[in-house]
Amino acid sequence: MRSGNRTITNTHTGRATVVARRTRASVVAFVASILALNVAAVQAQTATGPARTSLATTANQTGIPTGHVFNIIDWEGGRLPALYERSEQLPMTLDDILALNAADFADSIVVKMVQERRCACDASVQSLVKLKQNGVSQTILQAISLHALPPNRQVDLTIQLDFEGLGGQRQISTQARAGYLYLIIPDGDRDRVFFGNLRELLAGRGAPDTLPDDTDLLLRKNVRRLSFVARVPLKTHGAKRAVVFTSTRPDIYTVSDIPEADRQGAIEFVFDYPASSLRQDCSLQVLHRQDAMLADKWHLERSHFECEWE
Repeated sequence: MRSGNRTITNTHTGRATVVARRTRASVVAFVASILALNVAAVQAQTATGPARTSLATTANQTGIPTGHVFNIIDWEGGRLPALYERSEQLPMTLDDILALNAADFADSIVVKMVQERRCACDASVQSLVKLKQNGVSQTILQAISLHALPPNRQVDLTIQLDFEGLGGQRQISTQARAGYLYLIIPDGDRDRVFFGNLRELLAGRGAPDTLPDDTDLLLRKNVRRLSFVARVPLKTHGAKRAVVFTSTRPDIYTVSDIPEADRQGAIEFVFDYPASSLRQDCSLQVLHRQDAMLADKWHLERSHFECEWE
């Protein structure tokens, strides 16, 4: 008995065999139609040139979602960035550039040196204009602009505070009348202010170390030391000054806010802040000595401030 395209027999196994063959034939026909569409799309791209994308216009006829066909073979990833061999020597400076230029070094040689060693220098527009006025070629200026180290925008400040007690059996006081330590660095039209609460530091917050001072064998002293690191924004380059002092006031925001009484005990440091450098490390060491009569009074005995740029 026949019904449409199916052949039905009285044998169950025979019927199953015929249906399985028809199913495989349908799958093969479907795959062949997809391959034919892909071949047609490739031929269309070949005829019209190496187009980057093409629209699958016949996709709706097969039920495949429409969209763009990307040919990976024709894709161009763009040029890779240039590679430079870096030297282990220290970076060059503007003085080095001027010296080489005055010694009639070829521009190509100076450019190669800048590429290999880089330049710890001011690559701002004003600086490049001054170099051009001093006879430096534009080729060298372009190399400086590309290979100069990033400009300094901050310093990593390590602060070490020492509190020297009276010695003997007396404990180091945890009180401080002038309870606030300040470090102020003027930076252009603003002042960078570091603020420390001595009362909290003396109370043990910050994991202090207690070190013995055996200078006087009969009167051994203990020194409480605290160390921590702070990152201070600093954007204006050139000559700088840092002011260190203690105060009873917690609301000092600029140098002009320093009371006259605190100015008398303030310690000032002068340093040069380069436009760019390999390192931006500064350290501040401050020694406070406990008053012999008033336990809650600490004298700012001395301090030391220094920076390393290379």
